[in-house]
Amino acid sequence: MDDWKTIITFTLPYEAHLAKGYLDSEGIESMIFDEATVQMNFLYSNAIGGVKVLVRDSDYERGIEILKKGGYINGDIPNHKPGYELIDKEADKSKCPFCQSDNIGKKKNMNIWTVWIYLLLGIFFPLFKSTYTCYDCEKEWRFRKFKNKNFN
Repeated sequence: MDDWKTIITFTLPYEAHLAKGYLDSEGIESMIFDEATVQMNFLYSNAIGGVKVLVRDSDYERGIEILKKGGYINGDIPNHKPGYELIDKEADKSKCPFCQSDNIGKKKNMNIWTVWIYLLLGIFFPLFKSTYTCYDCEKEWRFRKFKNKNFN
């Protein structure tokens, strides 16, 4: 038996119904999840992750192509960049831990504490956190020292 997988999410239920109708017209069985919650209070939509359109695992790749063709998806993968991952500090810092590419860059993000110290004291301390990004797979990560090595 196939499992169901979220293929795309929307803020409003009618948008999800349009995508579901488009997938159904192309022969892909789909269903909508969390529609009733959003209909009861639309402000919950972002809190629960939106109204989800689900398809079977076996139809996922074909469904992505159909939604791209229909204009519902403009990028490579929907919801591809949720944030950054935490990687063990002992890992190789010269390569991407996901695709092993050496085409990576380092960004320094300002910490919120830096802003508060600067505003309160007028003194600037460089308390930046470094985030690495891979230009090939477009993933972001930070290195962190894990106390317990059995964190998986």
